[in-house]
Amino acid sequence: MRGMTAGSVQVTSDGVVDGMIGGDVIVASGIRAIVKGMVAGDVIVEAGAEVRITGMVAGRVVNHGGLVDMRGMVAG
Repeated sequence: MRGMTAGSVQVTSDGVVDGMIGGDVIVASGIRAIVKGMVAGDVIVEAGAEVRITGMVAGRVVNHGGLVDMRGMVAG
């Protein structure tokens, strides 16, 4: 997914989220994702998900039992 999204995004397949997300990014269980760009809300990682964050998160990173590789910035 690329570009600008006004609301939250549910990630349900492996891939890259790149651009400006106006809400939260929720990564479902069992999914591998890379989050680039800027997230205005939280990044929520469900159990069993794997997420690399290389951009900026204005909210929080909430980990419910997944794997998080944080290489960017969290402001919240």
